[in-house]
Amino acid sequence: MPTASQTHPSRSHLLGAATSILISTIFAVIWGINGSLALSGGWRVAALGVVAVITAALVWVALNFHRAAAHASVGADAPLPNPFLTTAYWVSVIVMLIAFPVAARTLTANGLEDAIMPAAVIIMGLHFIGLISAFRNGIYAWVAVAFCLLGIAALFLPVEIRVAVLSLGCAVILWLAMMPLALRFLGQLRQRPTPR
Repeated sequence: MPTASQTHPSRSHLLGAATSILISTIFAVIWGINGSLALSGGWRVAALGVVAVITAALVWVALNFHRAAAHASVGADAPLPNPFLTTAYWVSVIVMLIAFPVAARTLTANGLEDAIMPAAVIIMGLHFIGLISAFRNGIYAWVAVAFCLLGIAALFLPVEIRVAVLSLGCAVILWLAMMPLALRFLGQLRQRPTPR
């Protein structure tokens, strides 16, 4: 039988969900716009429209979580540790930031400039491994694998479509990664009594 905290998310859980969704949405919209602009004609407009609609929907969900947090109980749960202050988070970010220029320089020196963006996506995928323990969320394992597979697959694509495929692919991966969190909390919020 679920406890009250399982059926009714606490304030800290709602704020954490809102923050996670907003941060992921920011990165997804950057990827989505970049990929959309790499398309031409009507495809560009259609892709930008899809990115705008999905972004608006996710911001709406995050804002609803934030609003619901104001009415939520503090909860008996132990306070959530700030994942942005963990060693795992900082190591993954620092290693990623060092790996970007090293990979770009190495690939450029060997005449492989066209492989820089796929390499960057693979590096970003590897950085998600550190987020698994920092955020205590196994979804980041799936994101890491998906980013790495996308980056590797892009190496075999024609150069002309790489930016669009990589960028839109990264946006889709991030959107899909947010879905379980958003759907779980939306379901729990629907079961909550409305505050008067």
